[in-house]
Amino acid sequence: MKRIITSLATSLLLLVAFNQSSFAQCFEVGSPVAQLTPILKNPIGFCPGIAQAAAVCDCPTGFVAVGYEGEEGNVYGAMVLSQFTLRCKQLNSDGTLGATVSVTCANGTANGNTPDGPVDAALNEALVGLEVRIGCAMDAIMGESKLITDVALGLPNTTSNSMTGIGGTGGSPQPVMYVPNGNVIVGMQTYVEPLNQPNGAIGITAGVAWRYAPILTVACPTMCSVDGISTGNLSTCDDNGTPASSDDTFTADVTVTYSAVPASGTLDLSGDGTASVAVGSLATGTHTFSGVSMSADGTAISLAATFSADAACTLTNSNAGTAPSACSATTSCAVTNIVSTNISACDNNGTTGLVSDDTFTADVTVTFENAPATGTLNLSGDATTSVAVGSIGATSHTFNGATMSANGGPIGITASFSADAGCIFSKSNTGQAPSQCSVTIPPGSIPTMSEWGLILFALIIFTFSVVFGTQHQQKLAMGGNTSSSAKMQKSFDKKLYFKVLPYVYLAFVVIFATAISLFGYELTSADVPGSLLSGLVMAYLISFVMNSTSQNK
Repeated sequence: MKRIITSLATSLLLLVAFNQSSFAQCFEVGSPVAQLTPILKNPIGFCPGIAQAAAVCDCPTGFVAVGYEGEEGNVYGAMVLSQFTLRCKQLNSDGTLGATVSVTCANGTANGNTPDGPVDAALNEALVGLEVRIGCAMDAIMGESKLITDVALGLPNTTSNSMTGIGGTGGSPQPVMYVPNGNVIVGMQTYVEPLNQPNGAIGITAGVAWRYAPILTVACPTMCSVDGISTGNLSTCDDNGTPASSDDTFTADVTVTYSAVPASGTLDLSGDGTASVAVGSLATGTHTFSGVSMSADGTAISLAATFSADAACTLTNSNAGTAPSACSATTSCAVTNIVSTNISACDNNGTTGLVSDDTFTADVTVTFENAPATGTLNLSGDATTSVAVGSIGATSHTFNGATMSANGGPIGITASFSADAGCIFSKSNTGQAPSQCSVTIPPGSIPTMSEWGLILFALIIFTFSVVFGTQHQQKLAMGGNTSSSAKMQKSFDKKLYFKVLPYVYLAFVVIFATAISLFGYELTSADVPGSLLSGLVMAYLISFVMNSTSQNK
């Protein structure tokens, strides 16, 4: 008899579920939260403390408990729980559970020696009951789980799936405590050991009262929907006063139908035509964009309508009508556009001080109509190159890697066909050139002829001062000593001079080579004679100093 009644009840619940399935139903966690009778430790002589109520540890709003984890190992035993937490997941409106796990606060403030868990229920199942083993503390907990959709139907929670427990086998087993049918566990009232008897016991989990809330089925909110896009009142083609068909247009009224629009944002039209209107200006169910301009190319009209506040609320109609054909007289050649793309960085071409050879490359695309059958397509201006018309496409050609001067300005290019002088097009800004990348040597940093003269004059004066000063000092030091005076008078050592001179000139060569290779310096007409004359004086000065030093030893 009991089985018959249970079967009938189950069938009735399934029938209710079937009837509800014809309507859009969503799931949510209800309120208020209630709790079961507490399960508390048994105070005895070894552990005399009475379990003390502590924090209420609930899942976040809209979440349900799906598992648990804890720490074990304390004064009561290696596998006795010191603390544990519940693991929670968010309930989605379709009855599934989110992937992110949120952990409640802990039942127990004492730390254990070993982590245990985590243990989670099967996919889209929540806790509906738990079994506890308890003595002086909570030794173990073992969960019972059930599908959220079954809970929402009110099916018995006692028909559930057993989960792996955490903790050990000590303490006394307590009967499984199930929350009422239609409810799931969402938190717990925690209890802790208030005394430090035995030593180290304070703060260990000492009991629990499971908290629960109902799973409700509610009507799903109406979703925004774009239901249709159509065109009407198509105009004839307008050539816009040019022979190029690329600017031939027409206008049409575009009607969009929709439902449950967002409260803010705009309804945007895109594709072959673009337009936008604030949702506050929309009528119920439909809106017409009047006089939308589109390209007259004789093809199917493709349009999309989207609500900016809900990107998922969109619809594309790839055949909302047929555009009129182009109407321009396109028998004559016309260049319609020039665009520079793939603009490279500046290249100093290995001369870091010479800005005049800084270059870059870019791909230059020329679009045109009715190209001549012979001749070439030519580029001039910042880019100079050409290609035979037999190698170009029907409406465009890309000059790959065209080299231009890196000056940081707009790229101005003219495209023309050699076989038709009137088929020419100039564009002053097809892109932006990179700036120069060579290091400019400041004016005046390398001596001019007049400056070499000053340098030579200064070297002569300095050399004269050194020679005169050195000889005068030697005279004072030697008094009237004849042999010493003879030695002192040898102020020019020809052999030593011509030995030093090549090294001085070699130093000049190194200096100029460095300036040319690293800074892009260019030799002037003053550099060679200036350095030759200055080298003669510098070699004499160096040889004199060397000779004087050797005589004083």
